[in-house]
Amino acid sequence: MPTTCGYCNRLVPPHRAGFPCPQCGRTEPVMTAEDRAVLAEERTRAANDLARRHYETETGLTRIIRLNGGAEAEVTALEPIKLLEVNENTFASGVQPLHFGPAPASGVMFPSVIVEVTPDEFDRIRSHDLRLPRGWTLGDEIPRPAGVGGG
Repeated sequence: MPTTCGYCNRLVPPHRAGFPCPQCGRTEPVMTAEDRAVLAEERTRAANDLARRHYETETGLTRIIRLNGGAEAEVTALEPIKLLEVNENTFASGVQPLHFGPAPASGVMFPSVIVEVTPDEFDRIRSHDLRLPRGWTLGDEIPRPAGVGGG
């Protein structure tokens, strides 16, 4: 079964498991394809939970969209959850990513990045007039859960 470095996502020969990665020298755990699938599922579940919490507490949120950092980045253990939040009650300030570490006590096991924009700024992002950070793209929208008011 193919294995990859948990940091740089490069293939690691099976005989190198447990040793520093020959490509980047890091010692993050070697990940199998199954490990990467589980990690992606856990990150998606955590992103949905984080979005639900924000929908519940942030007035003015009209939509939340996952941001992708590229296929290679999204399967590394250190890649944060990235959410673009469209909020009618925020001020236009461009794309300003706010970075947060994991918060296990609150049930957030992954680091996260939140980008909050106005509806107009979101339209400008979609038309490529306003740019996301290099390598980031718009992903799937996380819909407002049933029974959660707002927007």
